[in-house]
Amino acid sequence: MISLGIAVFTIWFVIKQSGMSIQDFGESLMNAKLSWIMLSVLCMFLFILFEGISLVSIIRTCGHPRHLGRGFLYSATDTYFSAITPSGTGGQPGIIFFMMKDGIPGAVITAALVINFIAFNLGLLFWATLGLLLSPGVFASYSTLCKICIIAGFCIFIILFLVGVLMLRKRELIFRIAMKLVSFAHKIKIVKHPEKYHRKLEHVMEEYKTTVDLVGGHKGMWFKACLMNILQRFAQIIVTVFSFHALGGQGQAKDLFSTQCLAAIGSTCVPIPGAMGISDYLMIEGYTKLMPEEFAFQVQMLSRSISFYCCVIVSGITLVIGLLLLGRRKKK
Repeated sequence: MISLGIAVFTIWFVIKQSGMSIQDFGESLMNAKLSWIMLSVLCMFLFILFEGISLVSIIRTCGHPRHLGRGFLYSATDTYFSAITPSGTGGQPGIIFFMMKDGIPGAVITAALVINFIAFNLGLLFWATLGLLLSPGVFASYSTLCKICIIAGFCIFIILFLVGVLMLRKRELIFRIAMKLVSFAHKIKIVKHPEKYHRKLEHVMEEYKTTVDLVGGHKGMWFKACLMNILQRFAQIIVTVFSFHALGGQGQAKDLFSTQCLAAIGSTCVPIPGAMGISDYLMIEGYTKLMPEEFAFQVQMLSRSISFYCCVIVSGITLVIGLLLLGRRKKK
């Protein structure tokens, strides 16, 4: 409900700032080119699908093959909960829930999520760096506040990438941290029998070590996971270019693409559900440097509606279907 409130306020604020009405935006959509709209919608679905392919590929390498439909569900769950929690903190626990229901061992789930986490950060850093190199002038044209957000985003994702690598290479450190957390939980009376959890942790960490050693040498799996995450982020970013052409825009595709790359990484620096508000601000700030202000607001509204709001709705529906099927499976 909080996320919905933020979404409504953000849309209202964007429309108010643009000076256009809902009717004006509706007329623009009526005159938009359907072919470009359809390409944008296709990319929205591909955004969900590519992460699903990555996750299925990783767990298959670990000896637990699952069909692509389950991968789509895992990815949709990640997308939905990431959109309604600050800085995407809820996505991975959502994946864990469904993977555990599918009988995948905890150690395999942990290794798969760490690998996908590394690939996800690498994908965003790849496009943000490419956007910066393609059009350095785009970054230079941003205001000081926007530049700070973009630089902070780069720093955050570099740190997260290194944390992911650390989780694979320094497994003993994770184990020690987990053991200390259990001891702390015991001190504050949350856990009654810490030795039971210590034994479980030892077992899980041994499985985790075995799983990481297993996938460490699979270069093909690593390549596929990274490629799918790079394509996933591309599918989201390119929606802006397609929306621009759908509304009748001409040229400027390279600068617009670079703007969206920088907006994508800059919007992660503030812990707001779905980066709502900050993402819109960075998009508008960049678009208005490339096109008339009213047209920039229209492109932003269409692009954000498809790449984020529609994506969250599709992911939410997929999540509900997954839960219903899980309930039916339990009854059987």
